[in-house]
Amino acid sequence: MKTYKKITTFCVLLGLAISMLFISCETTNLELQDNPNELTLSSADPNFVLNSIMGTFGQQHFTLAGIVEPMVRHNHLFGTYANSASPNTMDVPWQFTYAITNNLNFLEDLSTIQGLPQHVGVGQIIEAYAYVNLVDFIGTAVYSQAVNPEFPNPILDDGASIYDAMYNQLDDAIVNLKKENSILFEDIYYNGDVEKWIKLANTLKLRMYVQSKLVATPEMVSNLNAIVAAGNFISDPKDDFVVLFGTNETNPDVRHPNFQQQYADGTNAGNVFQSNDFMNLLLNTKSSPDPRTPFYFYRQDLNDPVTEDVDHCGASWFCYLGDGYDGRDHGDDEGIENDGEQRVAYGIYPSGGALDTAGTQAEETAIATANYDPSSGVTLAEHIKEHLSTVNPTTTNSSNLGGEGIGPFLTASFVHFLLAEAALPTPQGMGATGDSATLLKTAMELSFAKVEEVSGEEMNDADIMDYVDEVMAEYNAADAEGKLNIIAREYYIACFGNSIEAYNLYRRTGYPDLQAHVLASGGEFPRSFFLPSSELTTNSSLDAVDDQKKLTDQVFWDTNPAGFID
Repeated sequence: MKTYKKITTFCVLLGLAISMLFISCETTNLELQDNPNELTLSSADPNFVLNSIMGTFGQQHFTLAGIVEPMVRHNHLFGTYANSASPNTMDVPWQFTYAITNNLNFLEDLSTIQGLPQHVGVGQIIEAYAYVNLVDFIGTAVYSQAVNPEFPNPILDDGASIYDAMYNQLDDAIVNLKKENSILFEDIYYNGDVEKWIKLANTLKLRMYVQSKLVATPEMVSNLNAIVAAGNFISDPKDDFVVLFGTNETNPDVRHPNFQQQYADGTNAGNVFQSNDFMNLLLNTKSSPDPRTPFYFYRQDLNDPVTEDVDHCGASWFCYLGDGYDGRDHGDDEGIENDGEQRVAYGIYPSGGALDTAGTQAEETAIATANYDPSSGVTLAEHIKEHLSTVNPTTTNSSNLGGEGIGPFLTASFVHFLLAEAALPTPQGMGATGDSATLLKTAMELSFAKVEEVSGEEMNDADIMDYVDEVMAEYNAADAEGKLNIIAREYYIACFGNSIEAYNLYRRTGYPDLQAHVLASGGEFPRSFFLPSSELTTNSSLDAVDDQKKLTDQVFWDTNPAGFID
Protein backbone atom coordinates (compact mmCIF):
# COMPACT_ATOMS: atom_id res chain seq x y z
CA MET A 1 0.00 0.00 0.00
CA LYS A 2 1.28 3.42 -0.89
CA THR A 3 2.35 5.45 2.14
CA TYR A 4 1.46 9.13 2.55
CA LYS A 5 3.14 11.55 4.88
CA LYS A 6 0.42 14.09 5.39
CA ILE A 7 -0.98 16.81 7.55
CA THR A 8 -4.68 16.17 7.84
CA THR A 9 -6.89 18.77 9.48
CA PHE A 10 -9.86 17.41 11.38
CA CYS A 11 -12.59 19.96 11.97
CA VAL A 12 -15.82 19.45 13.80
CA LEU A 13 -18.55 20.57 11.42
CA LEU A 14 -22.03 21.54 12.57
CA GLY A 15 -24.52 21.88 9.75
CA LEU A 16 -22.98 24.36 7.34
CA ALA A 17 -20.81 26.00 9.98
CA ILE A 18 -17.06 25.76 10.29
CA SER A 19 -15.00 26.94 13.17
CA MET A 20 -11.56 28.40 13.31
CA LEU A 21 -8.44 26.39 14.09
CA PHE A 22 -7.93 28.06 17.43
CA ILE A 23 -11.47 27.18 18.43
CA SER A 24 -12.31 23.64 17.45
CA CYS A 25 -9.87 22.07 15.03
CA GLU A 26 -6.94 19.81 15.68
CA THR A 27 -4.04 19.51 13.24
CA THR A 28 -2.20 16.24 13.53
CA ASN A 29 0.70 14.68 11.64
CA LEU A 30 -0.42 11.26 10.45
CA GLU A 31 1.25 8.45 8.59
CA LEU A 32 -1.50 7.24 6.27
CA GLN A 33 -0.77 3.62 5.49
CA ASP A 34 -2.28 0.15 5.59
CA ASN A 35 -3.06 0.07 9.30
CA PRO A 36 -6.53 -0.56 10.76
CA ASN A 37 -5.99 2.26 13.25
CA GLU A 38 -5.08 4.82 10.60
CA LEU A 39 -6.70 6.37 7.56
CA THR A 40 -6.07 4.31 4.41
CA LEU A 41 -7.35 4.21 0.86
CA SER A 42 -9.52 1.25 1.78
CA SER A 43 -10.94 2.71 4.98
CA ALA A 44 -11.22 6.44 4.28
CA ASP A 45 -14.61 8.12 3.95
CA PRO A 46 -14.27 10.36 0.86
CA ASN A 47 -16.88 12.79 2.15
CA PHE A 48 -14.91 13.22 5.36
CA VAL A 49 -11.73 13.91 3.39
CA LEU A 50 -13.55 16.36 1.10
CA ASN A 51 -15.10 18.26 3.97
CA SER A 52 -11.75 18.40 5.71
CA ILE A 53 -10.43 20.15 2.59
CA MET A 54 -13.34 22.59 2.71
CA GLY A 55 -13.00 23.27 6.41
CA THR A 56 -9.28 23.93 6.05
CA PHE A 57 -9.96 26.41 3.27
CA GLY A 58 -12.39 28.27 5.52
CA GLN A 59 -9.64 28.55 8.11
CA GLN A 60 -7.11 29.77 5.55
CA HIS A 61 -9.51 32.38 4.22
CA PHE A 62 -10.56 33.70 7.62
CA THR A 63 -6.97 33.84 8.82
CA LEU A 64 -5.89 35.88 5.79
CA ALA A 65 -8.90 38.17 6.03
CA GLY A 66 -8.16 38.79 9.70
CA ILE A 67 -4.56 39.73 8.91
CA VAL A 68 -5.50 42.48 6.45
CA GLU A 69 -8.75 43.66 8.05
CA PRO A 70 -7.01 46.37 10.11
CA MET A 71 -4.63 47.27 7.28
CA VAL A 72 -7.51 48.17 4.98
CA ARG A 73 -9.30 50.05 7.79
CA HIS A 74 -12.16 47.57 8.13
CA ASN A 75 -11.20 47.73 11.78
CA HIS A 76 -8.48 49.48 13.75
CA LEU A 77 -4.77 48.90 13.10
CA PHE A 78 -2.79 49.10 16.32
CA GLY A 79 0.65 50.56 15.66
CA THR A 80 2.83 50.13 12.60
CA TYR A 81 2.18 47.98 9.56
CA ALA A 82 5.27 45.94 10.40
CA ASN A 83 3.71 44.98 13.75
CA SER A 84 1.01 43.13 11.82
CA ALA A 85 3.24 41.72 9.08
CA SER A 86 6.10 39.75 10.58
CA PRO A 87 8.01 36.84 8.99
CA ASN A 88 5.70 34.54 10.98
CA THR A 89 2.44 36.08 9.78
CA MET A 90 1.98 33.71 6.84
CA ASP A 91 3.03 30.52 8.66
CA VAL A 92 -0.50 29.30 9.39
CA PRO A 93 -2.16 30.19 6.04
CA TRP A 94 0.77 28.50 4.28
CA GLN A 95 0.31 25.34 6.34
CA PHE A 96 -3.43 25.33 5.67
CA THR A 97 -2.79 25.48 1.92
CA TYR A 98 -0.55 22.44 1.90
CA ALA A 99 -2.91 20.54 4.18
CA ILE A 100 -5.47 21.06 1.42
CA THR A 101 -3.03 19.80 -1.21
CA ASN A 102 -2.14 16.77 0.91
CA ASN A 103 -5.76 15.79 1.30
CA LEU A 104 -6.57 16.46 -2.35
CA ASN A 105 -3.73 14.14 -3.40
CA PHE A 106 -5.18 11.49 -1.12
CA LEU A 107 -8.67 12.10 -2.51
CA GLU A 108 -7.38 11.72 -6.08
CA ASP A 109 -5.91 8.33 -5.17
CA LEU A 110 -9.21 7.37 -3.54
CA SER A 111 -10.95 8.30 -6.76
CA THR A 112 -8.87 5.87 -8.81
CA ILE A 113 -10.31 3.08 -6.64
CA GLN A 114 -13.83 4.30 -5.93
CA GLY A 115 -14.64 6.52 -8.93
CA LEU A 116 -15.02 9.95 -7.32
CA PRO A 117 -14.43 12.57 -10.04
CA GLN A 118 -16.94 14.99 -8.50
CA HIS A 119 -15.19 14.82 -5.13
CA VAL A 120 -11.92 15.55 -6.91
CA GLY A 121 -13.48 18.40 -8.90
CA VAL A 122 -14.69 20.14 -5.75
CA GLY A 123 -11.29 19.64 -4.12
CA GLN A 124 -9.58 21.11 -7.18
CA ILE A 125 -11.73 24.26 -6.94
CA ILE A 126 -10.95 24.69 -3.26
CA GLU A 127 -7.23 24.15 -3.82
CA ALA A 128 -7.21 26.65 -6.68
CA TYR A 129 -8.85 29.29 -4.47
CA ALA A 130 -6.30 28.61 -1.72
CA TYR A 131 -3.31 28.92 -4.06
CA VAL A 132 -4.67 32.12 -5.58
CA ASN A 133 -4.95 33.51 -2.05
CA LEU A 134 -1.29 32.66 -1.38
CA VAL A 135 -0.14 34.29 -4.60
CA ASP A 136 -2.23 37.39 -3.91
CA PHE A 137 -0.69 37.75 -0.45
CA ILE A 138 2.90 36.57 -0.94
CA GLY A 139 3.46 36.75 -4.69
CA THR A 140 4.84 33.24 -4.88
CA ALA A 141 4.34 29.76 -3.44
CA VAL A 142 5.60 26.22 -3.68
CA TYR A 143 3.40 24.62 -6.32
CA SER A 144 4.95 22.48 -9.07
CA GLN A 145 6.95 20.41 -6.56
CA ALA A 146 4.57 20.74 -3.62
CA VAL A 147 3.78 17.75 -1.38
CA ASN A 148 5.80 15.42 -3.56
CA PRO A 149 8.19 12.95 -1.88
CA GLU A 150 10.51 13.28 -4.88
CA PHE A 151 11.08 16.91 -3.90
CA PRO A 152 11.65 17.11 -0.14
CA ASN A 153 12.88 20.70 -0.57
CA PRO A 154 10.61 22.11 -3.26
CA ILE A 155 11.32 25.29 -5.18
CA LEU A 156 9.12 28.37 -5.33
CA ASP A 157 7.02 29.07 -8.43
CA ASP A 158 6.31 32.58 -9.64
CA GLY A 159 2.83 33.93 -9.12
CA ALA A 160 1.87 34.31 -12.78
CA SER A 161 2.67 30.67 -13.53
CA ILE A 162 0.57 29.55 -10.55
CA TYR A 163 -2.34 31.66 -11.80
CA ASP A 164 -2.00 29.99 -15.22
CA ALA A 165 -1.97 26.56 -13.59
CA MET A 166 -5.08 27.42 -11.57
CA TYR A 167 -7.00 28.47 -14.70
CA ASN A 168 -6.25 25.02 -16.12
CA GLN A 169 -7.09 23.30 -12.85
CA LEU A 170 -10.46 25.03 -12.67
CA ASP A 171 -11.20 23.83 -16.21
CA ASP A 172 -10.23 20.31 -15.15
CA ALA A 173 -12.49 20.62 -12.12
CA ILE A 174 -15.47 21.50 -14.30
CA VAL A 175 -14.77 18.45 -16.46
CA ASN A 176 -14.63 16.24 -13.36
CA LEU A 177 -17.84 17.68 -11.96
CA LYS A 178 -19.67 16.76 -15.16
CA LYS A 179 -18.67 13.10 -14.83
CA GLU A 180 -20.66 10.44 -13.01
CA ASN A 181 -19.74 9.75 -9.40
CA SER A 182 -19.97 6.35 -7.73
CA ILE A 183 -21.53 7.95 -4.63
CA LEU A 184 -23.18 11.26 -3.84
CA PHE A 185 -20.78 13.79 -2.42
CA GLU A 186 -21.67 15.82 0.63
CA ASP A 187 -20.25 19.25 1.34
CA ILE A 188 -20.55 22.05 3.87
CA TYR A 189 -20.99 24.86 1.36
CA TYR A 190 -23.34 23.78 -1.45
CA ASN A 191 -24.80 20.57 -0.05
CA GLY A 192 -23.66 18.48 -2.99
CA ASP A 193 -25.04 20.75 -5.73
CA VAL A 194 -22.75 20.15 -8.71
CA GLU A 195 -24.11 23.08 -10.72
CA LYS A 196 -23.31 25.55 -7.96
CA TRP A 197 -19.74 24.27 -7.79
CA ILE A 198 -19.37 24.72 -11.55
CA LYS A 199 -20.63 28.29 -11.19
CA LEU A 200 -18.05 28.87 -8.46
CA ALA A 201 -15.25 27.55 -10.69
CA ASN A 202 -16.24 29.95 -13.47
CA THR A 203 -16.58 32.80 -10.99
CA LEU A 204 -13.10 32.20 -9.60
CA LYS A 205 -11.70 32.46 -13.12
CA LEU A 206 -13.67 35.67 -13.64
CA ARG A 207 -12.31 37.04 -10.37
CA MET A 208 -8.75 36.14 -11.36
CA TYR A 209 -9.13 37.89 -14.73
CA VAL A 210 -10.27 41.11 -13.07
CA GLN A 211 -7.60 40.78 -10.42
CA SER A 212 -5.03 40.62 -13.22
CA LYS A 213 -6.48 43.50 -15.22
CA LEU A 214 -3.26 45.54 -15.09
CA VAL A 215 -1.44 42.73 -16.93
CA ALA A 216 -4.43 41.44 -18.90
CA THR A 217 -4.05 40.10 -22.43
CA PRO A 218 -6.77 40.24 -25.11
CA GLU A 219 -7.27 36.51 -24.56
CA MET A 220 -8.05 37.07 -20.88
CA VAL A 221 -10.65 39.71 -21.74
CA SER A 222 -12.15 37.37 -24.32
CA ASN A 223 -12.28 34.54 -21.79
CA LEU A 224 -13.97 36.79 -19.24
CA ASN A 225 -16.55 37.88 -21.82
CA ALA A 226 -17.22 34.24 -22.69
CA ILE A 227 -17.95 33.38 -19.06
CA VAL A 228 -20.35 36.32 -18.78
CA ALA A 229 -22.06 35.45 -22.07
CA ALA A 230 -22.58 31.84 -20.96
CA GLY A 231 -24.14 33.06 -17.71
CA ASN A 232 -22.90 30.09 -15.70
CA PHE A 233 -21.33 32.03 -12.83
CA ILE A 234 -22.44 33.43 -9.46
CA SER A 235 -24.93 36.13 -10.42
CA ASP A 236 -27.77 35.28 -8.03
CA PRO A 237 -27.54 35.27 -4.21
CA LYS A 238 -28.81 31.69 -4.11
CA ASP A 239 -25.40 30.68 -5.49
CA ASP A 240 -23.31 32.77 -3.08
CA PHE A 241 -20.19 31.06 -1.76
CA VAL A 242 -20.44 31.68 1.98
CA VAL A 243 -19.88 29.87 5.24
CA LEU A 244 -22.76 29.91 7.71
CA PHE A 245 -21.95 30.08 11.40
CA GLY A 246 -24.18 28.81 14.19
CA THR A 247 -25.03 29.48 17.82
CA ASN A 248 -23.51 26.44 19.54
CA GLU A 249 -21.04 27.65 22.19
CA THR A 250 -19.05 24.58 23.18
CA ASN A 251 -17.64 21.38 21.72
CA PRO A 252 -17.36 23.04 19.26
CA ASP A 253 -17.94 26.78 19.43
CA VAL A 254 -19.33 27.50 15.96
CA ARG A 255 -20.24 31.15 16.49
CA HIS A 256 -18.79 33.81 14.21
CA PRO A 257 -15.23 34.69 15.33
CA ASN A 258 -16.15 38.39 15.65
CA PHE A 259 -19.01 37.43 17.94
CA GLN A 260 -16.71 35.34 20.07
CA GLN A 261 -14.37 38.31 20.41
CA GLN A 262 -16.97 40.85 21.44
CA TYR A 263 -20.16 39.19 22.67
CA ALA A 264 -19.09 36.12 24.63
CA ASP A 265 -19.39 36.32 28.41
CA GLY A 266 -16.51 38.20 29.97
CA THR A 267 -15.19 39.69 26.73
CA ASN A 268 -16.37 43.29 27.29
CA ALA A 269 -16.04 43.78 23.53
CA GLY A 270 -12.52 42.35 23.55
CA ASN A 271 -9.43 44.29 22.54
CA VAL A 272 -11.10 45.29 19.28
CA PHE A 273 -11.68 48.85 18.13
CA GLN A 274 -13.60 49.82 15.03
CA SER A 275 -11.95 52.04 12.44
CA ASN A 276 -12.91 55.70 12.59
CA ASP A 277 -12.06 55.98 8.91
CA PHE A 278 -14.46 53.21 7.87
CA MET A 279 -17.24 54.39 10.17
CA ASN A 280 -16.81 57.94 8.88
CA LEU A 281 -17.15 56.66 5.31
CA LEU A 282 -20.54 55.19 6.17
CA LEU A 283 -21.72 58.04 8.38
CA ASN A 284 -20.56 61.28 6.86
CA THR A 285 -19.70 61.07 3.16
CA LYS A 286 -23.19 61.09 1.67
CA SER A 287 -26.37 63.05 2.28
CA SER A 288 -27.45 60.56 4.94
CA PRO A 289 -25.71 57.74 6.79
CA ASP A 290 -25.38 54.44 4.95
CA PRO A 291 -28.45 52.29 5.82
CA ARG A 292 -26.07 49.40 6.60
CA THR A 293 -24.40 51.32 9.44
CA PRO A 294 -26.57 49.97 12.31
CA PHE A 295 -26.14 46.48 10.85
CA TYR A 296 -22.35 46.69 10.61
CA PHE A 297 -21.76 48.47 13.94
CA TYR A 298 -23.31 48.32 17.39
CA ARG A 299 -22.90 51.25 19.79
CA GLN A 300 -22.85 50.13 23.40
CA ASP A 301 -22.87 53.65 24.81
CA LEU A 302 -24.04 56.87 23.17
CA ASN A 303 -22.22 59.10 25.64
CA ASP A 304 -19.15 60.96 24.44
CA PRO A 305 -15.84 59.43 25.57
CA VAL A 306 -14.06 60.98 28.54
CA THR A 307 -11.24 63.44 27.89
CA GLU A 308 -8.41 61.04 28.69
CA ASP A 309 -9.61 58.71 25.93
CA VAL A 310 -9.15 61.33 23.21
CA ASP A 311 -6.62 63.87 24.47
CA HIS A 312 -3.77 62.14 22.61
CA CYS A 313 -5.32 62.69 19.18
CA GLY A 314 -3.50 64.66 16.52
CA ALA A 315 -4.97 67.74 14.86
CA SER A 316 -5.79 65.93 11.62
CA TRP A 317 -7.29 62.84 13.25
CA PHE A 318 -10.96 61.90 13.32
CA CYS A 319 -10.44 61.07 17.00
CA TYR A 320 -14.16 60.76 17.78
CA LEU A 321 -17.01 60.84 15.27
CA GLY A 322 -19.79 61.77 17.68
CA ASP A 323 -23.13 60.03 18.36
CA GLY A 324 -21.41 57.30 20.35
CA TYR A 325 -19.27 56.09 17.43
CA ASP A 326 -16.19 55.58 19.57
CA GLY A 327 -13.46 53.98 17.45
CA ARG A 328 -9.82 54.67 16.73
CA ASP A 329 -7.79 56.25 13.96
CA HIS A 330 -5.58 54.22 11.65
CA GLY A 331 -2.45 53.15 13.51
CA ASP A 332 -3.32 54.81 16.83
CA ASP A 333 -1.20 52.90 19.37
CA GLU A 334 -2.37 54.62 22.54
CA GLY A 335 -2.69 52.24 25.48
CA ILE A 336 -6.00 50.40 25.80
CA GLU A 337 -8.28 51.92 28.41
CA ASN A 338 -10.82 50.03 30.48
CA ASP A 339 -13.57 51.07 28.10
CA GLY A 340 -14.75 47.76 26.68
CA GLU A 341 -18.40 48.58 27.36
CA GLN A 342 -18.19 52.00 25.70
CA ARG A 343 -16.52 51.27 22.37
CA VAL A 344 -18.37 50.36 19.19
CA ALA A 345 -18.69 46.62 18.56
CA TYR A 346 -19.33 44.50 15.51
CA GLY A 347 -23.02 44.45 14.66
CA ILE A 348 -25.54 41.97 13.37
CA TYR A 349 -23.94 41.65 9.91
CA PRO A 350 -21.84 39.69 9.16
CA SER A 351 -20.92 38.79 12.73
CA GLY A 352 -24.24 37.56 14.11
CA GLY A 353 -24.23 40.25 16.78
CA ALA A 354 -26.82 42.88 17.67
CA LEU A 355 -28.71 45.40 15.55
CA ASP A 356 -28.19 48.99 16.69
CA THR A 357 -31.74 50.31 17.14
CA ALA A 358 -30.88 53.52 18.99
CA GLY A 359 -31.32 56.92 17.41
CA THR A 360 -28.77 59.69 17.22
CA GLN A 361 -27.37 61.16 20.40
CA ALA A 362 -29.60 64.22 19.93
CA GLU A 363 -32.71 62.10 19.39
CA GLU A 364 -32.03 59.96 22.44
CA THR A 365 -31.24 63.05 24.53
CA ALA A 366 -34.61 64.49 23.55
CA ILE A 367 -36.34 61.25 24.56
CA ALA A 368 -34.56 61.22 27.92
CA THR A 369 -35.42 64.86 28.53
CA ALA A 370 -39.09 64.26 27.77
CA ASN A 371 -39.16 61.31 30.17
CA TYR A 372 -37.31 63.05 32.99
CA ASP A 373 -38.98 63.06 36.39
CA PRO A 374 -37.62 65.90 38.56
CA SER A 375 -38.69 63.99 41.66
CA SER A 376 -36.49 61.00 40.79
CA GLY A 377 -33.61 62.22 42.91
CA VAL A 378 -31.17 62.54 40.00
CA THR A 379 -30.33 65.57 37.92
CA LEU A 380 -31.42 65.90 34.31
CA ALA A 381 -27.79 65.55 33.21
CA GLU A 382 -27.43 62.32 35.18
CA HIS A 383 -30.69 61.02 33.77
CA ILE A 384 -29.60 61.75 30.20
CA LYS A 385 -26.21 60.13 30.75
CA GLU A 386 -27.85 56.98 32.13
CA HIS A 387 -30.25 56.81 29.20
CA LEU A 388 -27.47 57.21 26.64
CA SER A 389 -25.46 54.44 28.28
CA THR A 390 -28.35 51.96 28.45
CA VAL A 391 -30.52 52.61 25.37
CA ASN A 392 -28.36 49.96 23.70
CA PRO A 393 -27.35 47.25 26.21
CA THR A 394 -23.72 46.12 26.29
CA THR A 395 -22.84 43.33 23.88
CA THR A 396 -23.05 40.61 26.51
CA ASN A 397 -26.53 41.79 27.54
CA SER A 398 -27.84 42.59 24.08
CA SER A 399 -30.50 40.87 22.03
CA ASN A 400 -28.48 39.37 19.19
CA LEU A 401 -28.18 36.50 16.71
CA GLY A 402 -25.95 34.52 19.04
CA GLY A 403 -23.09 34.46 16.54
CA GLU A 404 -25.15 33.09 13.66
CA GLY A 405 -23.42 35.23 11.06
CA ILE A 406 -21.73 34.46 7.76
CA GLY A 407 -18.36 34.50 6.09
CA PRO A 408 -19.01 36.06 2.66
CA PHE A 409 -16.30 34.50 0.51
CA LEU A 410 -17.67 35.29 -2.94
CA THR A 411 -21.18 36.67 -3.42
CA ALA A 412 -23.31 37.82 -6.34
CA SER A 413 -22.87 41.37 -5.08
CA PHE A 414 -19.06 41.04 -5.17
CA VAL A 415 -19.20 39.58 -8.67
CA HIS A 416 -21.29 42.49 -9.98
CA PHE A 417 -18.78 44.96 -8.54
CA LEU A 418 -15.95 43.08 -10.28
CA LEU A 419 -17.85 43.10 -13.56
CA ALA A 420 -18.63 46.80 -13.19
CA GLU A 421 -14.91 47.46 -12.86
CA ALA A 422 -14.08 45.18 -15.79
CA ALA A 423 -16.63 46.92 -18.02
CA LEU A 424 -14.91 50.29 -17.64
CA PRO A 425 -12.66 51.25 -20.56
CA THR A 426 -8.94 50.66 -20.16
CA PRO A 427 -6.88 51.59 -18.23
CA GLN A 428 -9.49 51.99 -15.47
CA GLY A 429 -11.12 48.72 -16.48
CA MET A 430 -10.68 46.01 -19.07
CA GLY A 431 -13.10 47.13 -21.75
CA ALA A 432 -15.13 43.99 -21.06
CA THR A 433 -18.73 43.60 -22.15
CA GLY A 434 -21.50 44.89 -19.92
CA ASP A 435 -22.87 48.22 -18.77
CA SER A 436 -20.80 49.38 -15.84
CA ALA A 437 -23.51 51.62 -14.41
CA THR A 438 -26.14 48.88 -14.43
CA LEU A 439 -23.71 46.42 -12.87
CA LEU A 440 -22.80 48.89 -10.13
CA LYS A 441 -26.44 49.56 -9.31
CA THR A 442 -27.22 45.85 -9.13
CA ALA A 443 -24.13 45.22 -6.99
CA MET A 444 -25.26 47.77 -4.40
CA GLU A 445 -28.82 46.46 -4.35
CA LEU A 446 -27.58 42.91 -3.86
CA SER A 447 -25.38 44.08 -0.98
CA PHE A 448 -28.32 45.63 0.86
CA ALA A 449 -30.41 42.53 0.22
CA LYS A 450 -27.67 40.25 1.59
CA VAL A 451 -27.42 42.23 4.81
CA GLU A 452 -31.19 42.02 5.25
CA GLU A 453 -31.23 38.30 4.48
CA VAL A 454 -28.53 37.38 6.98
CA SER A 455 -29.76 39.66 9.75
CA GLY A 456 -33.44 38.88 9.34
CA GLU A 457 -34.10 42.60 9.67
CA GLU A 458 -35.31 45.04 7.04
CA MET A 459 -33.98 48.45 6.15
CA ASN A 460 -36.13 51.35 5.07
CA ASP A 461 -36.71 50.92 1.33
CA ALA A 462 -36.73 54.67 0.77
CA ASP A 463 -33.34 54.98 2.48
CA ILE A 464 -31.88 52.29 0.22
CA MET A 465 -33.33 53.93 -2.87
CA ASP A 466 -32.01 57.34 -1.86
CA TYR A 467 -28.55 55.89 -1.26
CA VAL A 468 -28.42 54.09 -4.60
CA ASP A 469 -29.79 57.09 -6.48
CA GLU A 470 -27.20 59.39 -4.91
CA VAL A 471 -24.33 57.08 -5.84
CA MET A 472 -25.61 56.65 -9.38
CA ALA A 473 -25.98 60.40 -9.86
CA GLU A 474 -22.40 60.84 -8.68
CA TYR A 475 -21.27 58.02 -10.96
CA ASN A 476 -23.00 59.36 -14.06
CA ALA A 477 -21.36 62.77 -13.56
CA ALA A 478 -17.85 61.35 -13.06
CA ASP A 479 -15.06 60.80 -15.58
CA ALA A 480 -13.57 57.33 -16.07
CA GLU A 481 -11.17 57.62 -13.13
CA GLY A 482 -13.94 58.95 -10.93
CA LYS A 483 -16.16 56.05 -11.95
CA LEU A 484 -13.45 53.57 -10.90
CA ASN A 485 -13.14 55.35 -7.56
CA ILE A 486 -16.89 55.10 -6.96
CA ILE A 487 -17.07 51.42 -7.91
CA ALA A 488 -14.12 50.65 -5.64
CA ARG A 489 -15.54 52.67 -2.76
CA GLU A 490 -18.90 50.91 -2.90
CA TYR A 491 -17.25 47.49 -3.27
CA TYR A 492 -15.06 48.27 -0.27
CA ILE A 493 -18.14 49.06 1.82
CA ALA A 494 -20.05 46.00 0.61
CA CYS A 495 -17.22 43.51 1.23
CA PHE A 496 -17.11 44.22 4.98
CA GLY A 497 -16.57 40.77 6.45
CA ASN A 498 -14.16 39.73 3.69
CA SER A 499 -11.16 42.03 3.81
CA ILE A 500 -9.27 39.89 1.30
CA GLU A 501 -11.40 41.53 -1.38
CA ALA A 502 -10.65 44.98 0.03
CA TYR A 503 -6.90 44.29 0.22
CA ASN A 504 -6.76 43.14 -3.40
CA LEU A 505 -9.00 45.99 -4.54
CA TYR A 506 -6.89 48.64 -2.81
CA ARG A 507 -3.65 47.43 -4.39
CA ARG A 508 -5.27 46.96 -7.80
CA THR A 509 -7.03 50.33 -8.03
CA GLY A 510 -5.63 52.59 -5.33
CA TYR A 511 -9.19 53.21 -4.16
CA PRO A 512 -11.02 54.12 -2.07
CA ASP A 513 -9.15 57.05 -0.56
CA LEU A 514 -8.33 55.93 2.97
CA GLN A 515 -6.99 57.70 6.04
CA ALA A 516 -3.21 57.89 6.11
CA HIS A 517 -1.38 56.19 8.95
CA VAL A 518 -1.43 58.60 11.89
CA LEU A 519 2.06 57.67 13.09
CA ALA A 520 5.13 59.09 11.39
CA SER A 521 6.74 55.70 12.04
CA GLY A 522 3.82 53.77 10.56
CA GLY A 523 5.86 52.45 7.66
CA GLU A 524 4.87 51.59 4.11
CA PHE A 525 1.66 49.75 3.31
CA PRO A 526 2.39 46.03 2.75
CA ARG A 527 2.03 45.35 -0.96
CA SER A 528 2.66 41.70 -0.10
CA PHE A 529 3.82 39.62 2.85
CA PHE A 530 6.97 37.82 3.87
CA LEU A 531 7.56 34.21 2.96
CA PRO A 532 6.68 32.22 6.06
CA SER A 533 9.62 31.69 8.37
CA SER A 534 8.52 28.08 8.85
CA GLU A 535 9.23 27.39 5.16
CA LEU A 536 12.51 29.27 5.06
CA THR A 537 13.90 27.43 8.08
CA THR A 538 12.90 23.93 6.93
CA ASN A 539 13.34 24.07 3.14
CA SER A 540 17.02 23.77 2.22
CA SER A 541 16.37 24.98 -1.32
CA LEU A 542 15.66 28.42 0.14
CA ASP A 543 18.01 30.84 1.84
CA ALA A 544 16.50 32.51 4.88
CA VAL A 545 18.13 35.82 3.97
CA ASP A 546 18.54 35.92 0.20
CA ASP A 547 15.13 34.42 -0.61
CA GLN A 548 13.13 36.42 1.91
CA LYS A 549 10.89 39.09 0.46
CA LYS A 550 10.18 42.69 1.46
CA LEU A 551 6.78 44.04 2.40
CA THR A 552 7.10 46.52 -0.45
CA ASP A 553 7.49 43.76 -3.06
CA GLN A 554 4.54 43.74 -5.45
CA VAL A 555 2.73 40.65 -6.67
CA PHE A 556 2.77 40.02 -10.40
CA TRP A 557 -0.58 41.67 -11.13
CA ASP A 558 0.20 44.80 -9.09
CA THR A 559 2.04 47.04 -11.54
CA ASN A 560 1.00 50.27 -9.87
CA PRO A 561 3.72 52.70 -8.76
CA ALA A 562 5.63 52.07 -5.56
CA GLY A 563 4.19 53.94 -2.60
CA PHE A 564 0.94 54.91 -4.32
CA ILE A 565 -1.17 53.66 -1.40
CA ASP A 566 -0.75 54.18 2.33
